[in-house]
Amino acid sequence: MTSDAPDNPPASNGDFIRQLLAEVSRWQADGIITAEQAEAIRNRYSSDSPEAGGSAIGNRVVTVIAIMGAALIGLGIIAFIAANWSEIPKLAKLALMVVGTPAIYVIGWLIGYRFGYARIGIAIILLGAIAFGASIHLVAQTYHVPVNHPNLVPLWFLGVIPLAYITRSQAVLGLSIILFLAAAGFRAQEWLPDLDSEDTILLLPGLLPLGAFLFAAGRMQARFAGTRQFARLCDISGLLVVAAGIYILSFNELWEDIGRSELSFSALTVEYWVVVAVSAVVIAAMVAVAAWRDARQHTGQIWWEAGAVGAMAVVAAVMWLGLAFGGGWLWWVFNLVMLAGVLAMIAAGYRWNRAYLINLAVPIFAITLFTRYFEFGFGLLGQSVAFIVAGVILLAGGFGMEYLRRRLVRRMRESGATP
Repeated sequence: MTSDAPDNPPASNGDFIRQLLAEVSRWQADGIITAEQAEAIRNRYSSDSPEAGGSAIGNRVVTVIAIMGAALIGLGIIAFIAANWSEIPKLAKLALMVVGTPAIYVIGWLIGYRFGYARIGIAIILLGAIAFGASIHLVAQTYHVPVNHPNLVPLWFLGVIPLAYITRSQAVLGLSIILFLAAAGFRAQEWLPDLDSEDTILLLPGLLPLGAFLFAAGRMQARFAGTRQFARLCDISGLLVVAAGIYILSFNELWEDIGRSELSFSALTVEYWVVVAVSAVVIAAMVAVAAWRDARQHTGQIWWEAGAVGAMAVVAAVMWLGLAFGGGWLWWVFNLVMLAGVLAMIAAGYRWNRAYLINLAVPIFAITLFTRYFEFGFGLLGQSVAFIVAGVILLAGGFGMEYLRRRLVRRMRESGATP
């Protein structure tokens, strides 16, 4: 008589999960399963999944509360120091800037890695990252450097981004991405010296290289076991940045204003174009690395991803050309591009078992749809009727999109993925 039970069953469900994940890495290395299949298995048996015996809601609540607490403490410290800066002795200022931040990092490391309270420890380390930025600005203030100097936030970003990979923290990586985008915004003072001019719109196409950079970074990191956990956050951030740039240029009134203005690309400094060119080279290098990692898998996914990055480049070029030569009809082109992007995200999400792409595509489409409705509907209907119709569309459309999203996610779960 035979038994279906294994000869050496794991001592606990957690032991089984650890053994399974170790085997998955070996299967992927040996080419038995693809990278997408391996990721689907890891997602299904992650520590937050019901199969792993974890409590996703409880873990997330603890993480959110801890991060909120750290952020509030950080803001309170910054506000207190800023309000009493002139009254604080110089020695105390030096101690706050030189000793304070490392001390917070050490406390976070002890709590998270020595005493086992990982989420609380990471929140304290996140507080240290915020304190690091405060220290940079306080030092700048000491030397009478303005707080909006274009180099301060980039320095803050460069000091935080290594910490995200050292601590393996998505929260710190999220702060790094915010600082990355903020750094680009502050550097815009150097790219366009007169930020109050109408030429500011010329900076808008630069959002697409930034978004493509984040997306390509996410796709490259997805190919390495050590950085795979950061891929989704980079993907979502990049797609949101790209969608923001396309969304802004989808307004008819904006293109009418552009047609009446006299934009001059000579207003942009050489640094702007150098940053765009370097970004293009780095993006191409990251796509090449991803393709090299996929060489043994032959899944074809890299070509979809390279096509997505290429499409972002084409849209950016259309933006620059449209701003250079005008074209009041381009607003509907960008609406079509937004629709095509939404459909592409849904198709890619279904094809590659990425439910988060579908969850991201649905609200982007909803926001674009209702923006166009309110942009044109009020001119065709009375305000009261427009609001009633909008409410009906909102309820019916929301129900329909949620129904479709649930069906797609359910089918993807059945194929081995998680949202």
